Amino acid sequence: MSTSIPYMMPVNLLTPFDYSSKNLDHLGIVATVCKEISLADEINRIVGVDTRQKVTCGEAVVAIA
Repeated sequence: MSTSIPYMMPVNLLTPFDYSSKNLDHLGIVATVCKEISLADEINRIVGVDTRQKVTCGEAVVAIA
């Protein structure tokens, strides 16, 4: 199966109006509070940390909070 490249390709594939934005809502506030109260450290202290883990339980909880 062969593919061919069209002779005339559009020069500008993106117009100035092609963009996206993401609404972060409260994520910055939640992350700051989690850091201030050391939520990840407290969870890790209670649950424990295995040396084989790449992500601790505390880090996982804070990531989804």
